[in-house]
Amino acid sequence: MTASDHILVVDDDPDLCILVGEFLKKNGFQVSIAVDGKGLQEVMANSTIDLIVLDLMLPDEDGLVLCRNLRSRSNIPVVILSARGGEMDRIIGLEMGADDYLPKPFHPRELLARVKSVLRRSRT
Repeated sequence: MTASDHILVVDDDPDLCILVGEFLKKNGFQVSIAVDGKGLQEVMANSTIDLIVLDLMLPDEDGLVLCRNLRSRSNIPVVILSARGGEMDRIIGLEMGADDYLPKPFHPRELLARVKSVLRRSRT
């Protein structure tokens, strides 16, 4: 993790985005927020992103499709954070290209640990 690491949090729940964003900021990250796939694309077009925290159930586009599309054109690490936490959901998420998968509800420190771990692995 470096001081310039920029995390994009994508979730249709604005309150959750704010909570996760503030927690990540307090732990040294730069954070952008998007509440749908369109917002994700806008942030990606205008910023350098080091990692994406991605919900699967978005209003305009399925998060799995977004993950697969991201993976087809980018190596940006993706951590899925979703209420769809069943075993098959997690397997499919990882098969679609996610680097990690954390079901909701979650502990913020676990998310932080996973984000740091994925960033460490992505740099080697």
